Amino acid sequence: MRWEHMVPKDFRKAVQETGLCIVPTGSLERHGEHLPFGCDMIISHTVACKAAEIEPAVVFPPYFMMQVHEAACFTGTVNYPQAFAIEAFGLLLKSIAANGFKKILVVNGHGGNNHMLDYFAMSRLDEPTDYIFYYTNVGEALTDEERRKIDSLWETDFGGHACERETSLFMACCPGKVKLEYAPEQMVKPLKRFEHLWKNGVHNALWWYADYPENVVGNASYATEEKGRIVLDIYAKALARAIKAVKDDQEAPRLQAEFTKRVQNKIL
Repeated sequence: MRWEHMVPKDFRKAVQETGLCIVPTGSLERHGEHLPFGCDMIISHTVACKAAEIEPAVVFPPYFMMQVHEAACFTGTVNYPQAFAIEAFGLLLKSIAANGFKKILVVNGHGGNNHMLDYFAMSRLDEPTDYIFYYTNVGEALTDEERRKIDSLWETDFGGHACERETSLFMACCPGKVKLEYAPEQMVKPLKRFEHLWKNGVHNALWWYADYPENVVGNASYATEEKGRIVLDIYAKALARAIKAVKDDQEAPRLQAEFTKRVQNKIL
């Protein structure tokens, strides 16, 4: 059930029956020369919509105001100061909850958002909320068998961003929008320009750019829509299981109430 497609009567019924809103997150950033900028959020939204057909929930429109500092140097990237992004995201979820949702599940499609989501989730513990916040990544809830089936599809053994895997999945989500003829013909592997730091346990914010200065990993030329459709179906079924787990969960609400009470009593 897509939020933007619903009318008030059906929306109220969905809120009452499911109690859960899914927020697909992604980014607007370069994915090589062959994939559209909105690749991540389109994938997360498509997977969420298909999963919600299996296990009912209301799916919010795709959201991109997250964290993509590592791609700020590329054409097409839209980025925000982190403090603003955190505040805006919190206000968004508060507004979603005001419509009656007691649980909100973020389905993330952009790796760079994981740092922000971890921080955001922990920061919610500082103040009471009237909703329970859950988050997961696209493809995170796969079984071993599902993972093996997906791995058997690939003709390349290395990837991670705008690669055979992501490109195939996007082709299934948004047919006709990939410019595969623009993809690199050779395998793109990390340049390891920070290896001298990593081997000594030292980190730097430019680690991604140091390895992948064109924001491409792997070789997308082997991507096909057929492979993507198989992956999309598996991802949707896996996410449907995660949705059910969230809907059935009673422990997080209980623990959140307990934790909030102890915080308040400590302050008093």
